[in-house]
Amino acid sequence: MCHSNVLPAFRKRKREDTRKKPKGAIMTTTTATISQTEQVTRIEITHPRQRQVFVPRLFSTPFGEQLVQSFLDRHSNYDGGMWQFWEVPRGISGHVGPYTDIITTRPTGYMTPPEGTYQLSIPGSYFDEEVSADAAGIIATLFVLNQLCWKTYEMGAEYAQTCQNLADRQDALKDYVSIIGHPERSKIFRAID
Repeated sequence: MCHSNVLPAFRKRKREDTRKKPKGAIMTTTTATISQTEQVTRIEITHPRQRQVFVPRLFSTPFGEQLVQSFLDRHSNYDGGMWQFWEVPRGISGHVGPYTDIITTRPTGYMTPPEGTYQLSIPGSYFDEEVSADAAGIIATLFVLNQLCWKTYEMGAEYAQTCQNLADRQDALKDYVSIIGHPERSKIFRAID
């Protein structure tokens, strides 16, 4: 199931079935018409098997989900519940300033806690504000990606590619926040500053 503002863009197309048919078979033509919609910005991951693969792919560890939940548990009034997983595909582009356009060059994603608002308090960033579940999830995901990036960096040169992948996913998520003009982007960037 996709969020209403995340439907993929399609165009009208005509496709012919060109497989060989036995003599006397009828050739069929299928036409699919799907209206043009806005650019895909995020895709909700709902299938259980895809959810199992999503976390280690995003965080380079199967413990990413617990790390994000633990972060929010320590820094907010979060008290459990079912999280949503959001994949942000590569290639999202947008105008983010008077003369600045950016594009996400790597896929990324994030997790969001149950709907509602969360009082988020991050002493190291001098941040103490109420944010939506979406913003809380983005903030927690960015912190965990950053923490894991530093941990893999400290593990040595053999983990350099993993470290770079984590940094790229973190940068792509920050770009996503700017590109879509997230309504709480100023809070998100102040929280991670």
